[in-house]
Amino acid sequence: MPKCTIDGKEVEFTPGENLIKVAKRAGVEIPVFCYHPGLTVVAQCRMCYVEVEKMPKLQTACSTNAAEGMVVKTQSDPVVKGRAGTMEFLLLNHPLDCPICDKSGECDLQDNSYGFGSAEMRHSEERRTYVDVDMGPVIEKNMNRCIHCTRCIRFGDEIAGIHEMVAIQRGNNIDITTIDGDPLKTEYAGNYADICPTGSLTLRDFRFRKRAWMLKKTPTICEGCSKGCNMEIHHEGNVAYRCIPRENMEVNKYWMCDEGRFNYHYTQNETRIIAPRSGDTTIAWDQAIQILKDKIDGKKPTFLVGSDLTQEELTTIQEYVSAYHSGSSVYHFGTEGVFTTADDAPADKILKMKSKTSNLNGAEKLGIKPISEMKSSSEVVLVIRGGRADLAPALSHVKGKKLVGIGVFLEKEISSFSLVLPGLAFTEKDGTIVNHQGKEQKIKRALLPKNTQKALSEVLMLTANKKAKAGAL
Repeated sequence: MPKCTIDGKEVEFTPGENLIKVAKRAGVEIPVFCYHPGLTVVAQCRMCYVEVEKMPKLQTACSTNAAEGMVVKTQSDPVVKGRAGTMEFLLLNHPLDCPICDKSGECDLQDNSYGFGSAEMRHSEERRTYVDVDMGPVIEKNMNRCIHCTRCIRFGDEIAGIHEMVAIQRGNNIDITTIDGDPLKTEYAGNYADICPTGSLTLRDFRFRKRAWMLKKTPTICEGCSKGCNMEIHHEGNVAYRCIPRENMEVNKYWMCDEGRFNYHYTQNETRIIAPRSGDTTIAWDQAIQILKDKIDGKKPTFLVGSDLTQEELTTIQEYVSAYHSGSSVYHFGTEGVFTTADDAPADKILKMKSKTSNLNGAEKLGIKPISEMKSSSEVVLVIRGGRADLAPALSHVKGKKLVGIGVFLEKEISSFSLVLPGLAFTEKDGTIVNHQGKEQKIKRALLPKNTQKALSEVLMLTANKKAKAGAL
């Protein structure tokens, strides 16, 4: 492979790679603002200046490809002075908002100002200010903080596939806004906040809720559809505050949709059932287990399992049925009109899939039949779900039956159930899901469940153990 030298380190590279990528692989971090690996290169912020031997001027690393024998310096005096000059210009009109800005603590401008800027400012004139437009329910705009990197414009044009962000005026008066001041239309608007290097575009949902440096980050998988986008849950004090995409070039690259980003809210909904219920009455676990035993002991109940459950949960159900209810039928459900992987398909040209559960492929791989093949059911039906699977296709097949729910349910969803046993949501458990590509991925527990909720394996164990004592529950 060809080689170049960066700050005295000899580095191999693939032809066509720019100096930012090559330097990063060598452990040399080059500061950037406008550059993003998922977007086209525009080289307009000038923050990534480097010195290249035999070239008369400083070069932008984002738009300069590595070449055989190239010698690059990222810390020479001209480079240091060039970056400091860039930072001075970028901060001319930037407000001192760090104490109240949601981006504080994870802000590229803040980090690069500290690392490459000056502690002094020569500018003393009045700063430029803007009146901001309403960009809709997802993004809060503060143009006073903008540094004109145009990442947002390029994301809309190149990734979201909708030309809705534009730059109007020129020079110092430039304004990054939506066309005609309209609200954002894309279903991927949250990514504007992710890629903004300052606090100019932030999530309304996260606004003033928690400081970034206080949050713990748990890598996991989105359960919003069969794509299985990689993401992080940011949480503190056993409360989830936001979800952001995690890079996986084979699945979702750098992005995620708004539906998946905000899906976690139902797990913290005030109407979520978190204690066993018999009809409208909250009961203890030992009583709930006894009621469940009385309903199913010696019988062959039908099991309807959501394709939002993990492989481990689905396997546990199969083993339980085989051991204690041999002959009972097990069917999976999840999305109206999408019963098998053959029914699944892209819902748009970006990431979304038609299946609105994450483990449809996994359920099929375990040999569980779709609910569309169910001709009839027994008198007692156990509906087991992780919280995302749509109840409508399941309940339409079992009208008039005695229903028992195990898993995650909201108050409005349990009117048809005689008994509900609360389980764990995707934020509260570990497990494996198989996405539409057949790729196995791991979800990780970010939050601890309430002590009145139990894992599915524990519920089935207690049900199987007829000698379980109330004190052990």
